[in-house]
Amino acid sequence: MIQENCTGCQECEVVCPEVRNDEYNMNLAGRKVAYIPFSLANPRIATIDRQGHSAPCINECPGGVKAYGYITLARNGQYEEAMKLHLEDIPFPGSLGRACYHPCQNACTRGLVEEPVDIRKIKRYFSDWYYEKYPQAPAVEIKENTGKKVAVIGSGPAGITAAYHLALKGHTVKIFEAAPGAGGMLRLALPEYRAPKDVVDRDLQNITVLGVEIEVNKKITDLKSLKEQGFDAVFVGIGTHRAMSSGTEGSDLKGVVDCLTFLREANIGKREDLTGKKVMVIGGGNTAIDAARTSLRLGAGKVIVVYRRSREEMPCFAPEIEEAEEEGVEIMVLRNPLKYIGEDGQLTRIQLTKMQLGEKDASGRRSSEPINGSEYIEDVDYVIEAIGLRADTKAFDGQVDLNKNGTIRTDAKTLQTSVDYIFAGGDTVTGSTTLIEAAGQGKKAAFYMDKWLRGLNMFDFEDGDKLPAIDKRIVLGRFKGEKRPQVKNAMMPLADRARSWEEVEKTFTEEEMKASTQRCLDCSNCRECHQCVNICPANAIDFSQKSKITEVKAKSVVVTTGYKLFPPSAKPNYGYAKYANVIDSMQMDRLIAPTRPFNNVLRPSDGKAPDNIAYILCTGSRDSAIENGGCGSDCINNPICSQICCMYSIKQAQLLMGALPMADITIYYMDIRAFGKGYEEFYQQAKGMGTNFVKGKVAKIRETEDGKGDLIVRYEDVTKGVVKESKHDLVVLSVGVVPNKEVSTMFKGEILELDDFSFVKQIDELVSPALTSIEGVFVAGAASGPKDIPDSILSAGCAASEVAGYLNRREALLDDKRTQFKVMQKSTMSKSVLQH
Repeated sequence: MIQENCTGCQECEVVCPEVRNDEYNMNLAGRKVAYIPFSLANPRIATIDRQGHSAPCINECPGGVKAYGYITLARNGQYEEAMKLHLEDIPFPGSLGRACYHPCQNACTRGLVEEPVDIRKIKRYFSDWYYEKYPQAPAVEIKENTGKKVAVIGSGPAGITAAYHLALKGHTVKIFEAAPGAGGMLRLALPEYRAPKDVVDRDLQNITVLGVEIEVNKKITDLKSLKEQGFDAVFVGIGTHRAMSSGTEGSDLKGVVDCLTFLREANIGKREDLTGKKVMVIGGGNTAIDAARTSLRLGAGKVIVVYRRSREEMPCFAPEIEEAEEEGVEIMVLRNPLKYIGEDGQLTRIQLTKMQLGEKDASGRRSSEPINGSEYIEDVDYVIEAIGLRADTKAFDGQVDLNKNGTIRTDAKTLQTSVDYIFAGGDTVTGSTTLIEAAGQGKKAAFYMDKWLRGLNMFDFEDGDKLPAIDKRIVLGRFKGEKRPQVKNAMMPLADRARSWEEVEKTFTEEEMKASTQRCLDCSNCRECHQCVNICPANAIDFSQKSKITEVKAKSVVVTTGYKLFPPSAKPNYGYAKYANVIDSMQMDRLIAPTRPFNNVLRPSDGKAPDNIAYILCTGSRDSAIENGGCGSDCINNPICSQICCMYSIKQAQLLMGALPMADITIYYMDIRAFGKGYEEFYQQAKGMGTNFVKGKVAKIRETEDGKGDLIVRYEDVTKGVVKESKHDLVVLSVGVVPNKEVSTMFKGEILELDDFSFVKQIDELVSPALTSIEGVFVAGAASGPKDIPDSILSAGCAASEVAGYLNRREALLDDKRTQFKVMQKSTMSKSVLQH
């Protein structure tokens, strides 16, 4: 939140879809993730409670797409908002909804207990919905034109994403594409049955509507000429459009082709007639499977994918392999071609060898080795080599620095090349990757290009607004174990699939999509849907803000860390967190406060005003036998009095009599700490107003069996020497205080000494009560032990005076040292004069 911009209008709170427990109201009511902390907050500034982490799906996306956000919006039926959220990061959701290998989905926490949420298919639903509503891309507001011109070479995922973000930032952008159609691999490599070209065309409208010009059939080989044409910066994103050759003997025969040429020609209509032919595809990646399934659609009688490792090592996305096998593709593993054999220049046979797995190689997969003497020959009509792709950057050699593998060398952070105005990204830099990884590179490059174009130091900025992913164990800790099987969407009938170019996978119905969104475990606090950003009239919300650690030089430190409240769940016999109508004293304090969450004092279970209220004093105080209820050693063996419980309970009892005049109030106590002038009178006043004080130790609280939520308090009446039970409709646990033990490790290199009860130790309690074990560090308030408000004020005054004295002594000591130094210096100078 940009504090100086926020007006406290609460518009962000209105649109925020996520409700969390309100800590200020002690979790009795809810609040939004975008909220003003409390009604009397000053300054009145909203905050976005991200809690320092993000959902795993968002954190894992290379393009920074807010999957958790659009899942939430889609769940609420806000499909247009979901689409706009996606367009904040990547401009081609239609294609990604069909062909993305969804690292977000692979990171889904539900995937640890059952199948993950179908994030990709949810994206496909709302993008199709949006494209049906807006066949032509609606106008988009962009920033004022900067007067800078940028050339983008290549219209693949990296190029169009870079162009998109540069245009949004106000730069004039032109894309140069060597192929006859824009889209790069989206158009040339993805088969029609996976990503229809009309979807690609509609995705591209998201870029051209910004004024980006795309010139096709224009291959750029001279980068410097673009500078001469008036372009201020250049982005190179030409992808990996050069197929790697196996070098196998006979690879020049007719009938042996590379996968990229094969898929490109199939996509532009130059389709090979493979009717009845036996086809072998060499390779095990996604492109190999695409080539195999395309071969079936071109009429092949038999298609075999030949892979040199085992099935487990195949890099292809597993569902793609399964769908290929369903259509009739055979997978032949642990085989490798040795030679292609032909007659009259035409491929007729292939020599293969059997392979065996060896040790793991650099890729993390087990290497493969040929088995001697296992060679054999098979008939084959057509071979497609799909063994890898590389960047075709030969024309740029000498213009920018290249790596040994032909990729363009860039700065790891900014993606700037060896030439300052030229940037590069995507497969051109990383080697062959996925659509979303390439797009993420384009987005990153655009961020730093914008800084460079504006004359700023790029290294002063950090791209993106990602936070660390939440620990999945935390999410699973609140998971109730309810299983929700993954929703299966419709597929084209298998009998029609292998010969049809229509999409195999069908879009979710709305019911299927909604059911899929309901499977989300709601991992992180903020959904990052950016509805608050869009509604804020003051532009005060900035998700790129990061936490900062600021070092402040100080000559002295006063520790005023106070105490923690005893967690009443550590006394399970009292039923806190088990019975709704057992609350603690801080919750009651909120119920009776002027700024309370409800209009009256109400029971949590049914919202009714209670008629019979019980207080149990010394919950967590003066107790040497507290069982470990999950709160650690802080809550075990707490024999000291908390000093404040008696008086605040009596104060609340008197306030309740004003709020609920007809209610009966009982206070169960061991002793009443009413010391000094005014305290005893306060206690007697409460008794006189009708508060019933019962001297006795409460042993157990249970709920009545009639389902009304009333409570039975079992206690020992000390004055009568009997065990009794009383019925109440609300029980308040007057919790004690426990120390903040963490304070002992706050000081680097030194441990702050604690006393026997783990409060900060007062080294000289009688003479210098604020003094601690570390020089220059003082303690005030309840950090040194339980204190009420008057005692805390006195303690603070004492600490202030001791700090002042310490600083004066320190300054005087420094003055003495300075004086001694000057005397020594003067004496030295005098001796020097005498010597001369």
